[in-house]
Amino acid sequence: MPSPFSGLDTVIIRVRDIAAATQWYVQSLGAEAIYEDEEQKLSVVEFGGDPDAEVAGSTLTLWQLDTGAEWAPSSSYPILATADARAAHAALKAKGVDVGELTETPGVYFFRFTDLDGNALEACEVKA
Repeated sequence: MPSPFSGLDTVIIRVRDIAAATQWYVQSLGAEAIYEDEEQKLSVVEFGGDPDAEVAGSTLTLWQLDTGAEWAPSSSYPILATADARAAHAALKAKGVDVGELTETPGVYFFRFTDLDGNALEACEVKA
């Protein structure tokens, strides 16, 4: 039976302060804020894509926890594709982002880093 799904729409990342988190993803990671919902306290940030060619990029949805909700970073995390992991690692480090070691395996270069709330993310370059 074929899948009824056509792809991944977004990944939710819970944050403490939606405005601060959105600003961090835009300024630190170069994402574009493409949607904001003040009532729901969420925003969608996009990586890549080309609006002129009507090509969507990959999105993350930042969603603020309700007041009084208990905070716990997720053990799941998104992996962001990069064409140059070394350059991405250096750029994030220069912006003060908490980055881990750049690791090389037979097929990829990768490193982990965290956002303002301690949520884990990873950057990955697949070697040609």
